[in-house]
Amino acid sequence: MELPSTSNRRENLSPGARALLALLRPAGGAAAARVQEFPPQVWNEILELAQRHGVAPLLDRALQSAAAPAAFPQRVRTRLAEERRATALVNLRNLGEFRRIAQALRERDIPVIALKGLHLAELVYRDISLRPMIDVDLLVSRSQREQAIAVLRRHGYGCEEETLEYAFQERRPDAAEAMLDGKYHVGLIHRQAGTVVEIHWTLDDPLHPYGPPLADIWRSAVSARLGDAETLIMSPEFLLLHVCAHLAYNHIFAFSLRALCDIAEIVRAHPELDWTVVVNQGRRHGWRIGVAAALRLARDHLGVQISADALAALGGNALDAGLLAEALVHLVALAEIPDEMRAAPNLMAFAGRRGLVAKIGIAWNRLFVPRAEMALIYGIPEHSARLSLYYAVRLRDLVRTYAASAWAFSVSDPQLAATTARHARLAKWINEA
Repeated sequence: MELPSTSNRRENLSPGARALLALLRPAGGAAAARVQEFPPQVWNEILELAQRHGVAPLLDRALQSAAAPAAFPQRVRTRLAEERRATALVNLRNLGEFRRIAQALRERDIPVIALKGLHLAELVYRDISLRPMIDVDLLVSRSQREQAIAVLRRHGYGCEEETLEYAFQERRPDAAEAMLDGKYHVGLIHRQAGTVVEIHWTLDDPLHPYGPPLADIWRSAVSARLGDAETLIMSPEFLLLHVCAHLAYNHIFAFSLRALCDIAEIVRAHPELDWTVVVNQGRRHGWRIGVAAALRLARDHLGVQISADALAALGGNALDAGLLAEALVHLVALAEIPDEMRAAPNLMAFAGRRGLVAKIGIAWNRLFVPRAEMALIYGIPEHSARLSLYYAVRLRDLVRTYAASAWAFSVSDPQLAATTARHARLAKWINEA
C-alpha cells in the first residue's frame, strides 16, 4: 500500500480504513498486490467499513478488476458479491417504483428532478449494482409539494412522521402546511411494499443551511431517462456541487465514504464538466471552503483528477491541513460514532453552530413549533387558551428526549465529547467564508 504524502495524511486512520481507501483508488492495484499481507482482523475491518459506508459494491468492482482476484480471501469475495447482488435487486425495485411515481406526477403536470441515488446509479456509475440507495429522492417545486404528497398518498404512501400523516388524514391542510414550512423534505413510506420516498422542495436542511440556488438548478436541469421513466436531472455541474455541499454543509463530513466515491464517479463520467460553473456557483453562494474541502478529500484519497485551476480558484490549495485531516477522520468515523449521536441530529446541529444567537435560534425553533402542530401532538384544540401551556410540556418532553445524549456529548463519554468538539471545529471552519 502506498505511503501517504504530507498532503494526503491518513496517520490518524485505522489500518482497515487506510487499506479500504487504497483499494478504492483507480490505482488500487498497488494495494491489491499486497492483500496477502493483510491479517484477518484488517480484512474484518475492511468489510465492516465497506458495508457501513455503502461502498461494498465498489470494493467488489475493485477486487474483480485486480490482476489476480482469486488472491483475495474467499469469504471476502463471497460477502462483497452478495452485497452487490442485493444492491442491484433493491435498485431495480426502486427504479420500478420511480417509474410508477414519475408517471403519476407527470399526469398531474408536476415536474420532478430525480436526485442522488436515482441519478447516480444509472447515469453516473452506469451500473445499478454499484451505488446503493436507501430511498427514492425527488425534488419538486415548493408550490407543488402538497400536490406531490397527495399523489403519493393516493398511490399507497403514508407520511413517516405520524403527526404529519394525521394532519393529512384529518384533512387539516393548515396544520400540514405549518409543519411542512419548517422542513425541507418529507419522507413517505409505501404501506405495503415498504419503499421510502423523500419529496424535497429545497435542498438545505434548516439546521444546516447552505443556500442552494434552486432557480439555477431548475433552469439548468436536463431531460433524461431513468429505467423506463422520463424525468429531469441536475446538470453535471450542479450534481457535483450538490454532492460536495451536502457532504460539507448538511452533514459537516459526518456522512460516509460513498460521498467521496460519488464525487469521483461524477468527475470521471463527465470529462466535459464546466469547472467555471462549479467555481462561480461555489464562490457566489458561500460554499467555497466546503466544496474545496470535499474536492480535496476526493483528490487526495481517491485519486480523482480535479481541475487544478478550479481547485485553486476555490482556495483548495490553501486549506488548513490539520482541519482537512480532521474532516477525513470525521468522515471515516461513521463506523465509530455511537448510536446516541446518530439518534440526536439536532444536538449535532446545535454543537456545530458557532454563536450563542445561532444556538438559541435552533432551540427556539425546536421548542416553539406552530400552534397547529402542537394541537395535533397533544390533542388540544388549536384555538384553546390551554394550548400555550403545553409549550412547557413540550420543553419537558424535549429535555427527556435529549438530556442523556447532551450529557454524553459534554461530560460522560470522552470519545463522544471529542467527536462533538471535532464536529464543531469543522462546522466553524467551513462556514468562515
